[in-house]
Amino acid sequence: MSMRWEPPRPAQARGGWSARWAWTLAVLGLLGALVLPSRAGALPGPGEQVPSFVAKDLLDQPHASQEWRGRRTLLVVMTEQHAGDEMRRWFDTAATRVPEDVHRASIISLGLPFYVSTGMVRGRARQQVPRQFWSDTWLDKNGKMAKLLGLATSREPYVLVLDERGTVVASVHGTVDAPDAGAIWDALSR
Repeated sequence: MSMRWEPPRPAQARGGWSARWAWTLAVLGLLGALVLPSRAGALPGPGEQVPSFVAKDLLDQPHASQEWRGRRTLLVVMTEQHAGDEMRRWFDTAATRVPEDVHRASIISLGLPFYVSTGMVRGRARQQVPRQFWSDTWLDKNGKMAKLLGLATSREPYVLVLDERGTVVASVHGTVDAPDAGAIWDALSR
């Protein structure tokens, strides 16, 4: 019987070390996800400035987010193709609850596959949006505006009230009859 030291076989060394390493990484990843804040799905809150970006409307005309400065704005954002009915409910309710001087704007920012053309998406949106609002409805099929605003894909709209400086006064992620919706109406009635 030999008392000679033998190094661990490569399979054992890799298996033992990698299993421990994988477990350590998994724990660190979980802790990082719990501790570090994430912008994905983080609705801009009161006091935050809307980021600068450019987009095209349903008439294929370019616009910049700075256009919302100088007037109070109700901004409804749709990030999922089946959120159109809920977006419409926000605007229908706003027609009876919001003063006329409040600008109404919408963003349709969808993450669609490459083979779906922007023209196809624009045509479908035009079928749903009344013609008088085409220039105030901005569209992208790659979800770029939603990402800039930090919004996740959702069947429920994101609604923001912007003041004259383009600063968020109130924001809600939900339907028009959600308990938090009152914050939008309160902000617009001031």
